[in-house]
Amino acid sequence: MAKSQRPTSAQPTENNASIEAKSMRIDPALLNFDQLPNSAYVRIDVVQGLYACSRATVWRHVKSAHIPAPVKISTRITAWQVGSLRKHLMEMN
Repeated sequence: MAKSQRPTSAQPTENNASIEAKSMRIDPALLNFDQLPNSAYVRIDVVQGLYACSRATVWRHVKSAHIPAPVKISTRITAWQVGSLRKHLMEMN
């Protein structure tokens, strides 16, 4: 291979792209959000991904009614119903 044909850091190879995808931490529920039934529940990590904001901002938006309120499943578990999130996202568009 000639010196000018070698890949540089500005020219990512397929291997670099696959390594980057594996190193990203994306919740599997967010990746499969479209396949979840409306009656399913998701945790805050998925809501963060859907609205592209931090945990604190999610709770601020819940308080100001910009994001649907979650459901308290147990003393330590809070989750959002997929159907209510989908409805809200559709209304936003």
